Amino acid sequence: MPVSSNIFQKIPFIRITSLFLTGILLNYYFQPDIRWIGIILTCLISSLLFFWYNADYLTLKIQYLLLSAGIVACGLFYPGQKQEKQLPEFNRKDYYLAEVCQKPAEKAKTFQTILLIQNKSLLKPERVIAYFSKDGFDSTLTTGDQVIVLARLQRIKNQGNPFEFDYQTMMSQRGIWYSMYLPYGTYLKSGMKINRWAYYPEQLRDKLVALLAKALSSKEERSVVSALTLGYRTELDHETLDYFASTGAMHVLSVSGLHVALIYYILGVLLAFVKRGKSGILVFSVVMILFLWLYAIITGFSPSVQRATVMFSFVVIGNSLRRPVNIYNSLTASALFLILLNPNVIFDIGFQLSYLAVFGIVLIHPEISGILKPTNPLLKKLWAFFTVSVAAQLATFPLGLYYFNQFPNLFWLSNYAVIPMTTLIIWLTLAFFALSPIPSAALFIGIGIQKITQGMLYILKEIDSLPYAVSEGFVLSSFQVWLLFGVVIALLIFWFSKRKSWLIAALSMILLVQLNSVFQKESQLNQNQLIVYNTRNLMIHLIDGRNNYLITTDAKQLSESEWSALKRVRFHLGLSPAKVISIKEHAKNTLDDLKFSKDKIQFLNCTLEFISNQWNSNAPGQIKLTVFASRTGEKMCCKTIDLVNSYSEKEIEESAIFRIKRDGAFRINLKNPNLTLSESM
Repeated sequence: MPVSSNIFQKIPFIRITSLFLTGILLNYYFQPDIRWIGIILTCLISSLLFFWYNADYLTLKIQYLLLSAGIVACGLFYPGQKQEKQLPEFNRKDYYLAEVCQKPAEKAKTFQTILLIQNKSLLKPERVIAYFSKDGFDSTLTTGDQVIVLARLQRIKNQGNPFEFDYQTMMSQRGIWYSMYLPYGTYLKSGMKINRWAYYPEQLRDKLVALLAKALSSKEERSVVSALTLGYRTELDHETLDYFASTGAMHVLSVSGLHVALIYYILGVLLAFVKRGKSGILVFSVVMILFLWLYAIITGFSPSVQRATVMFSFVVIGNSLRRPVNIYNSLTASALFLILLNPNVIFDIGFQLSYLAVFGIVLIHPEISGILKPTNPLLKKLWAFFTVSVAAQLATFPLGLYYFNQFPNLFWLSNYAVIPMTTLIIWLTLAFFALSPIPSAALFIGIGIQKITQGMLYILKEIDSLPYAVSEGFVLSSFQVWLLFGVVIALLIFWFSKRKSWLIAALSMILLVQLNSVFQKESQLNQNQLIVYNTRNLMIHLIDGRNNYLITTDAKQLSESEWSALKRVRFHLGLSPAKVISIKEHAKNTLDDLKFSKDKIQFLNCTLEFISNQWNSNAPGQIKLTVFASRTGEKMCCKTIDLVNSYSEKEIEESAIFRIKRDGAFRINLKNPNLTLSESM
C-alpha cells in the first residue's frame, strides 16, 4: 500500500486519536443526523478505494485527507458518546431484589453503597446509590450479599444552585440514575451470596483494608494509607481532602499513573533476572503485565487504575518488540483503547488530568531539567523532583483552574515530601500484605507505615498553614481554557523551533485572555441579581454590582456545603465577601439599598414577602417575590417560591440525598426579570 509509508509515519496514534476524538466531540456537541454521517463515511471509503493504488504526490495528499476525514467520520458514527435514557418516575415504595456491589462506607449520617437491583417494574437490573440509616444498621453487609429492600427510587438530581458541580451527569456517565434511602427495617439479607467476577476485586480489597485496620489505630492515617495503596477513598474526611488539595498533593490519593509507575519500577527491579536468555524479554513482559493487572484488581479496578495500567501495558509491549519505543505512541494508543471501550471517558476529569500530566512530564520535563545541571547527587535529585512537578503543573493548570477555581502555589514544596514518602509507604504496605501471615513482622512494618504517614500528614498540614499556600477565586470560561492551552502549546513550539512567530502568537493569546477577563469584570460591576438557594437553611443572596448580602435565619446554622455554594457564586460573579444578615437581628441593620419591615424585604426594585409562616421563624413556608420596574413602578414579575417539598424532615436530616427542599434554586436578573427568569440553574 503506497500510502502507508507517507501517512501516520512516526507517531501514527497521535494523529489517529486526535482525529477520532474530534469526531466524538463534534457528535457530542452538535449531534448531526446519523444518516448523513453514514452517507459521508460511505463516500469517503469509496473515494479512498478509487485512489488506493496510485502513488503520485497529489494522490497521496488526497489519500491522506480522505483517511483523516474518514477517521473523523468514524468518531461521529461511534456509538455511546452521549448517554440518553428515558427515566420513569417511581411514585411509591416497592420491593427489590438487590446485590451489594461494594462494602457500605460510613458517611456523616448514613452508610453509603451501590446496589444492583431488579424487579418486575424494571426492564433490566439497575445500579443505584443506596443510603442506609445508621440506626440499626447491619454492619455485616458486604460485597456480594443479596438483600431484599423496600424503597422508593429517587431520580438523582442536582440541587440546582448556580455553578454547582454537575453530580447528575457524572453519575449518569457511570450508569447510575437513581438513589434510595433505607431506614432500619426496610432491608433484609436473603442469606445468599452472589458470585460475580466483578465482585472479586472488591472482596479482595475489603480483606486488605481489614488487615490495615488491625495494624493502624488512627482512622485518618488508615484512610490515607488505604487511599494511597489500594485506591480506597471512602473513609477520607473532608478536612484531610482539603489540605491535600490546597498543597497540590491530591494526585497521590487517587491510585493512578504515579502509583502504577512505582509498581512498574518495583517490579522492574525485582524481575530484572527474568530478562536473561533468548526468551527472557518475552517472559519478563508477560509477567510484568500480569502483575500490573493484578495490582489493578487489588485496588478495586477503578477507572484511574485501568487508565494507568493500560498505559504501562502498552509501554511494556512496545519494549518487548525490541523496537525504539515512542512514548507518545504508547500513551495515545492506550488513550484510544480506553476511548473505544467507553467514549464518555473523555469527559472524566481524572482521564483528562492524568493524560495531560503524563504528556507534560514526557514532553516538558527533559527541556526544563536541562536548564540547570547540578553535579551534586542530592541537588540533582531535588532539581529532578522540582522540574517534574513544574512540568506536570504546566500541562494541567488550565484545567485545574477551570475545575477547582484554585492554584496550589506550594505544589513543588509538598511534592518533595509526598512523592518519596508515598513511595516508601507503598513499598512497606506491599511488604506488610506479603508478611501478614507472620504477626510479629506485620506488626513491626505496620508501626513503620503509621510513623511515616504521621510525618507526611504533619508536613502537609504545616505547608497548608503557610501564608499564600493556595490562591483561590480563579474562574475561567471554556474559551479562556482553550486560550491558555494555546499559550502553552505556542510557547512549547517556540522553545523547540525558536521561531518568533510562535512567541507572538502566545503573547497575542495572553492578551486575549486578559481582555476577556476585563470584559467579564466590567459586566460584573453592573449586575443586579437575586438568588434563593436550594439548601436546607434559608439562604437569600442579594447582589448589586460586587456588593452583596446574604439573608439567612442564623449564620451559625449554615453547613459547610451551604457556605461552599455561596463561595462558588462569589467566585464566578466576582463578588466581594458577602455581608451576612440574620433575619432575627435584621433590626440592627440600617442599609440604604436594603430595607426591612415586619414580613418584607425591599432590595432595589424587588420586594420579598414571606407568607404562610412568619418570615423570622425557622418553620418552612413560602416567599412571594415581586419585581417592579425601576422608574415607572410597574409590576414586572410576581412569583411564589415554596420552601418545602414532599419529603419528611426526618428523611431530610437522615440523608444528604433528601436535603433538597425545592425542585431547584431560584435565580433572577433584576434588570430584566421577564427575559431571564430561571429556575434550577
